Amino acid sequence: MTMILNPARDEIQAAFIKAHLKMVQAGFMLSRNVTKTGLLQKAGAITGVKYKRGQYETAIADLQVIVDAACGEGVE
Repeated sequence: MTMILNPARDEIQAAFIKAHLKMVQAGFMLSRNVTKTGLLQKAGAITGVKYKRGQYETAIADLQVIVDAACGEGVE
């Protein structure tokens, strides 16, 4: 079992938003409460980049950099 101690960390949010953006890009819309624009705004809040409509690939790549950096923290 895995337990996330602080799900509000940017690294954890980046992983979830990245996965959701991949699903949206594939044609899924999982929630009525979260729009495509809202997802891109959340991604932009984490990365510091303002994304325009349809820039899913760019947002996914930028979020992957954050996730990779977080995964590399504990590895020496």
